[in-house]
Amino acid sequence: MFRRFYSSGFRPGGSNYTYKSFTNNGYGYNWNSYRKPLVGFLALGAGFYAVNLEQVPFSHRWRFMMCPRWLEKQVGYMGYKQVMMQFGRSLLPDNHSDVRQVREVMKRLIAVSGIQDAEWEVHVIGGNNPPNAFVLPGGKVFVFQSMLPLCQDANGLAAVLSHETAHQVCRHSAESLSKSPFYLAISLALYTMFGSAQLGDILIGMGLKLPASREMETEADRVGVMMMAKACFQPDAAVAFWQRMLAMEKRKGEWAPELLSTHPASSRRIENIKQELPEARQILQESCGGGFNVWGFR
Repeated sequence: MFRRFYSSGFRPGGSNYTYKSFTNNGYGYNWNSYRKPLVGFLALGAGFYAVNLEQVPFSHRWRFMMCPRWLEKQVGYMGYKQVMMQFGRSLLPDNHSDVRQVREVMKRLIAVSGIQDAEWEVHVIGGNNPPNAFVLPGGKVFVFQSMLPLCQDANGLAAVLSHETAHQVCRHSAESLSKSPFYLAISLALYTMFGSAQLGDILIGMGLKLPASREMETEADRVGVMMMAKACFQPDAAVAFWQRMLAMEKRKGEWAPELLSTHPASSRRIENIKQELPEARQILQESCGGGFNVWGFR
């Protein structure tokens, strides 16, 4: 329905009055003049999106990726500097038995990762810190010493490190960076609509960022299990590790709704990994032929 307005000097109800409307030839917007530029812009955007689609290694999931490797590497280097500033004085010496164990496990995982050309460095952080481990873009590996008792042996350690290495194999950091401009555009649109940046952040976080993070964590679990099997570690150790993690979370009361978390619930991760075990066991048999001791070595 067009909005009507009356010409000067006349009133509704009178015998003589005229009106004009917001039409293409009257006052207001001429939508025909915007149609072609809009269609062109959408076509250009669709083409840009299509040429930047790629498949994730191992899982073959299609995703949008426009972050160059140099930027990904630079982000990893900045993260490395921050970690070293915070924990550099707590690093265990290279000849420490824990460092040697982590390096031996990583050596075999790197060999099957497809990113052997990265500048790999392995560090173990001592001290009384919460259990944690991560691999930064560019191949910088950090393991907190408090994680090792939870891993128990090399198979458990491989379950953790294969997951963290899988994030770099899948380039999840670069994928997140590629999505940042879209998150910003949506945030601006929501701010225009609601006048609240905080509301937009909540909607984007719960509706886009957190689900995407949980998807990448699940993907890293799957790829990691396949990698540890290919590297001749027992893939069943991943289930055992997450069962121990779940028990620790229950003891400490560390629980949060999955909807508000960057990671899937540990119970869900256990079930997901169990579904991947038949394929992982087949990879183990084909790659290594069995015959492993508790440390995962042939």
